[in-house]
Amino acid sequence: MVADQAGLRRESIYRYHFDNMEDIIEKIHFLIDKDIDDETAKFMRGTNTNIVKFVSHTLLPLLYARKEWIKILCETNVDPNWLNFLQEKYSPVVEAYLNKIGKKEIFSNAYLANILLKEFLSILSTWLTDDIPEPVSLFQKKFLYLLSLSPADIANVKMPKKSSHPKKA
Repeated sequence: MVADQAGLRRESIYRYHFDNMEDIIEKIHFLIDKDIDDETAKFMRGTNTNIVKFVSHTLLPLLYARKEWIKILCETNVDPNWLNFLQEKYSPVVEAYLNKIGKKEIFSNAYLANILLKEFLSILSTWLTDDIPEPVSLFQKKFLYLLSLSPADIANVKMPKKSSHPKKA
C-alpha cells in the first residue's frame, strides 16, 4: 500500500530507499508533520491566543493537502501508532499553550491538553478518512461548530443546571 501510494514497486523501496518498514513510517511522519510542526512552533512563539482558530485556519489546509496519507495511517495497520505519535508529540505543545494563556481549572493543564488534543484528532481523523472529505472551506465552520458542542449536546442530553450552592443533606 505504501509503495503504491509512492508510485514505486515494493522491492524498490527496500532496495534503494529504506532499510525497513520503521524507516518508511518515520519518513511518512516527517512528510506529513513537517509543515504542521513548523506552523505550530510559529504559533507558540507568537502572540495569538486562539488555538482553535489556529487549527481551523492554519492546520486544516495542511492536513487536507495530505489527506491520502492520513487516511492510510488512520484506516490501515501500516502504522498502528499514528494517533499515539501525534498525541505524544502534541500534548506537551497544547499543555504549554494552556500554561501560556494562564488556564487554571480543577484539572491539570496536562490532563486538559490530552482531552483537547484527542477531541481535535477525533474530529480531524473522522473528516479526513471520509470517502470524499469536504474541502477545507466547507469543513472549517463544521469543525468550529463541533468544538463548541459538549458530548452531552451531541447526544442531546439535558445536563442538570449548575447550582452555586451545594444541596444540604
